[in-house]
Amino acid sequence: MHLRSLIKLLPVTSIGAILLSGCFTGARPTLMPQETAPVIPDIAIQDVATILASNPATSFTINYDVVTKFGNIQSAASLAYDPAFGTSITIGDVRYIYSVNGTTLTCSTLAADCTPGIDESRVSDRQLVSTVFKKAAIERITQDARVAIGPAVGSQETIADNVATCVAIPVIDSNGATQSKNYCAFTNLGVIASMNTADLAVTATSFSATTTADQFSA
Repeated sequence: MHLRSLIKLLPVTSIGAILLSGCFTGARPTLMPQETAPVIPDIAIQDVATILASNPATSFTINYDVVTKFGNIQSAASLAYDPAFGTSITIGDVRYIYSVNGTTLTCSTLAADCTPGIDESRVSDRQLVSTVFKKAAIERITQDARVAIGPAVGSQETIADNVATCVAIPVIDSNGATQSKNYCAFTNLGVIASMNTADLAVTATSFSATTTADQFSA
Protein backbone atom coordinates (compact mmCIF):
# COMPACT_ATOMS: atom_id res chain seq x y z
CA MET A 1 0.00 0.00 0.00
CA HIS A 2 1.36 3.45 -0.92
CA LEU A 3 2.22 5.81 1.93
CA ARG A 4 -0.46 8.27 0.81
CA SER A 5 -3.13 5.58 0.86
CA LEU A 6 -2.12 4.52 4.36
CA ILE A 7 -2.22 8.09 5.63
CA LYS A 8 -5.67 8.69 4.18
CA LEU A 9 -6.93 5.80 6.30
CA LEU A 10 -5.66 7.37 9.51
CA PRO A 11 -7.02 10.29 11.54
CA VAL A 12 -4.75 13.29 11.99
CA THR A 13 -3.97 12.24 15.57
CA SER A 14 -2.67 8.90 14.31
CA ILE A 15 -0.53 10.62 11.69
CA GLY A 16 0.97 12.78 14.39
CA ALA A 17 1.65 9.69 16.50
CA ILE A 18 3.49 8.02 13.61
CA LEU A 19 5.64 11.04 12.84
CA LEU A 20 6.32 11.84 16.47
CA SER A 21 7.23 8.28 17.45
CA GLY A 22 10.38 8.31 19.54
CA CYS A 23 10.65 12.11 19.57
CA PHE A 24 9.15 13.18 22.87
CA THR A 25 12.35 12.48 24.78
CA GLY A 26 14.72 13.55 22.02
CA ALA A 27 15.97 16.89 20.82
CA ARG A 28 13.58 19.60 19.74
CA PRO A 29 12.51 19.13 16.08
CA THR A 30 14.43 21.22 13.59
CA LEU A 31 13.54 22.67 10.21
CA MET A 32 15.36 20.30 7.84
CA PRO A 33 18.98 19.47 8.70
CA GLN A 34 20.20 21.84 11.40
CA GLU A 35 22.72 24.36 10.13
CA THR A 36 25.07 26.42 12.25
CA ALA A 37 25.33 30.04 11.18
CA PRO A 38 28.79 30.69 9.71
CA VAL A 39 30.89 33.51 11.09
CA ILE A 40 30.96 36.23 8.43
CA PRO A 41 32.78 39.53 9.02
CA ASP A 42 30.25 41.55 7.02
CA ILE A 43 27.39 42.26 9.43
CA ALA A 44 24.72 42.63 6.74
CA ILE A 45 25.55 39.19 5.34
CA GLN A 46 25.86 37.70 8.83
CA ASP A 47 22.37 38.91 9.74
CA VAL A 48 20.73 37.00 6.90
CA ALA A 49 22.82 33.87 7.49
CA THR A 50 21.94 33.89 11.20
CA ILE A 51 18.23 34.13 10.43
CA LEU A 52 18.46 31.21 7.99
CA ALA A 53 20.19 29.13 10.66
CA SER A 54 17.38 29.79 13.15
CA ASN A 55 14.45 27.47 13.78
CA PRO A 56 10.82 28.69 13.88
CA ALA A 57 8.41 27.63 16.61
CA THR A 58 5.12 27.79 14.71
CA SER A 59 3.59 26.14 11.67
CA PHE A 60 3.54 27.80 8.25
CA THR A 61 3.33 27.21 4.52
CA ILE A 62 5.07 29.36 1.92
CA ASN A 63 4.53 29.14 -1.83
CA TYR A 64 7.29 30.18 -4.21
CA ASP A 65 7.92 30.95 -7.85
CA VAL A 66 11.32 29.63 -8.91
CA VAL A 67 13.06 30.41 -12.21
CA THR A 68 16.16 28.48 -13.25
CA LYS A 69 17.83 31.06 -15.47
CA PHE A 70 19.81 28.55 -17.52
CA GLY A 71 17.06 27.28 -19.77
CA ASN A 72 14.44 29.60 -18.26
CA ILE A 73 12.79 26.72 -16.38
CA GLN A 74 9.91 27.88 -14.20
CA SER A 75 8.88 25.82 -11.18
CA ALA A 76 6.16 26.14 -8.59
CA ALA A 77 7.50 25.28 -5.15
CA SER A 78 6.34 25.28 -1.55
CA LEU A 79 7.71 24.75 1.93
CA ALA A 80 5.54 23.57 4.81
CA TYR A 81 6.81 23.40 8.38
CA ASP A 82 4.92 21.93 11.32
CA PRO A 83 6.59 21.25 14.70
CA ALA A 84 4.50 18.06 14.99
CA PHE A 85 5.25 16.65 11.53
CA GLY A 86 8.50 18.18 10.25
CA THR A 87 9.31 19.89 6.97
CA SER A 88 7.88 19.27 3.51
CA ILE A 89 9.44 20.83 0.41
CA THR A 90 7.64 20.48 -2.91
CA ILE A 91 9.35 21.42 -6.19
CA GLY A 92 7.19 20.75 -9.22
CA ASP A 93 5.83 17.23 -8.69
CA VAL A 94 8.68 16.16 -6.39
CA ARG A 95 8.16 16.31 -2.63
CA TYR A 96 10.88 15.95 0.01
CA ILE A 97 9.84 15.16 3.57
CA TYR A 98 12.04 15.58 6.64
CA SER A 99 9.98 14.14 9.51
CA VAL A 100 10.53 14.92 13.17
CA ASN A 101 11.66 11.37 13.96
CA GLY A 102 14.59 11.72 11.58
CA THR A 103 13.21 9.75 8.65
CA THR A 104 13.29 11.26 5.16
CA LEU A 105 11.28 10.57 2.02
CA THR A 106 11.35 11.54 -1.64
CA CYS A 107 7.85 11.47 -3.11
CA SER A 108 6.06 11.94 -6.42
CA THR A 109 2.83 13.89 -6.14
CA LEU A 110 1.84 12.53 -9.57
CA ALA A 111 2.44 8.85 -8.86
CA ALA A 112 1.39 9.28 -5.21
CA ASP A 113 4.27 7.20 -3.87
CA CYS A 114 7.40 7.73 -1.78
CA THR A 115 10.82 6.15 -1.44
CA PRO A 116 13.10 6.36 1.62
CA GLY A 117 15.82 8.99 1.67
CA ILE A 118 16.42 12.27 -0.13
CA ASP A 119 17.03 11.91 -3.88
CA GLU A 120 18.39 15.29 -4.97
CA SER A 121 18.78 14.10 -8.57
CA ARG A 122 15.02 14.45 -9.00
CA VAL A 123 15.37 18.26 -9.22
CA SER A 124 19.01 18.61 -10.28
CA ASP A 125 17.98 19.56 -13.83
CA ARG A 126 16.59 22.76 -12.30
CA GLN A 127 19.83 23.59 -10.42
CA LEU A 128 17.89 22.98 -7.19
CA VAL A 129 18.21 20.88 -4.05
CA SER A 130 15.72 20.08 -1.32
CA THR A 131 17.39 22.51 1.11
CA VAL A 132 17.39 25.47 -1.31
CA PHE A 133 15.23 27.57 1.02
CA LYS A 134 17.51 27.20 4.04
CA LYS A 135 20.76 25.18 4.33
CA ALA A 136 21.76 25.50 0.67
CA ALA A 137 21.02 29.23 0.79
CA ILE A 138 23.43 29.61 3.72
CA GLU A 139 26.10 27.81 1.69
CA ARG A 140 25.52 30.17 -1.25
CA ILE A 141 25.67 33.25 0.98
CA THR A 142 28.87 32.04 2.64
CA GLN A 143 30.55 31.52 -0.73
CA ASP A 144 29.42 34.92 -1.98
CA ALA A 145 30.77 36.53 1.18
CA ARG A 146 34.19 35.03 0.41
CA VAL A 147 34.34 36.56 -3.08
CA ALA A 148 32.56 39.87 -2.36
CA ILE A 149 34.40 42.88 -3.78
CA GLY A 150 33.02 45.36 -1.27
CA PRO A 151 30.68 45.82 1.67
CA ALA A 152 27.23 44.26 1.36
CA VAL A 153 24.12 46.42 1.67
CA GLY A 154 21.47 45.34 4.14
CA SER A 155 17.79 46.29 4.05
CA GLN A 156 14.33 45.20 5.13
CA GLU A 157 11.41 44.39 2.87
CA THR A 158 7.89 43.06 3.18
CA ILE A 159 7.44 39.91 1.12
CA ALA A 160 4.25 37.83 1.11
CA ASP A 161 2.98 39.94 4.03
CA ASN A 162 5.98 39.13 6.23
CA VAL A 163 9.05 41.14 7.21
CA ALA A 164 12.23 39.98 5.49
CA THR A 165 15.84 40.85 6.23
CA CYS A 166 17.78 41.31 3.00
CA VAL A 167 21.32 41.70 1.73
CA ALA A 168 22.86 42.64 -1.62
CA ILE A 169 26.37 41.22 -2.05
CA PRO A 170 28.60 42.80 -4.74
CA VAL A 171 30.55 40.23 -6.77
CA ILE A 172 32.29 39.93 -10.14
CA ASP A 173 30.43 37.71 -12.62
CA SER A 174 31.94 35.35 -15.20
CA ASN A 175 32.13 38.20 -17.72
CA GLY A 176 34.13 40.42 -15.39
CA ALA A 177 31.20 42.74 -14.64
CA THR A 178 30.08 43.81 -11.18
CA GLN A 179 26.70 42.53 -10.09
CA SER A 180 24.80 42.05 -6.85
CA LYS A 181 23.58 38.73 -5.54
CA ASN A 182 20.46 39.34 -3.47
CA TYR A 183 19.09 37.30 -0.60
CA CYS A 184 16.12 37.95 1.68
CA ALA A 185 15.19 35.75 4.65
CA PHE A 186 11.89 35.88 6.49
CA THR A 187 12.96 37.43 9.78
CA ASN A 188 10.62 35.37 11.97
CA LEU A 189 10.49 32.15 9.92
CA GLY A 190 14.12 31.33 9.20
CA VAL A 191 13.72 30.52 5.49
CA ILE A 192 14.37 32.26 2.18
CA ALA A 193 11.86 34.94 1.15
CA SER A 194 13.60 35.78 -2.13
CA MET A 195 16.87 35.10 -3.86
CA ASN A 196 18.34 36.46 -7.09
CA THR A 197 21.66 35.00 -8.24
CA ALA A 198 23.33 34.18 -11.54
CA ASP A 199 21.42 30.91 -11.87
CA LEU A 200 18.24 31.27 -9.81
CA ALA A 201 15.42 33.71 -9.11
CA VAL A 202 13.28 32.69 -6.14
CA THR A 203 10.30 34.69 -4.88
CA ALA A 204 7.83 33.86 -2.14
CA THR A 205 4.32 34.52 -3.44
CA SER A 206 2.08 33.63 -0.50
CA PHE A 207 2.18 32.76 3.19
CA SER A 208 -0.18 30.81 5.43
CA ALA A 209 0.18 30.21 9.17
CA THR A 210 -1.19 26.67 8.75
CA THR A 211 -0.28 23.27 7.32
CA THR A 212 -2.32 20.21 6.35
CA ALA A 213 -1.54 16.54 6.88
CA ASP A 214 -1.49 15.80 3.14
CA GLN A 215 1.53 18.11 2.75
CA PHE A 216 3.52 15.44 4.58
CA SER A 217 2.67 12.59 2.21
CA ALA A 218 2.72 12.03 -1.54
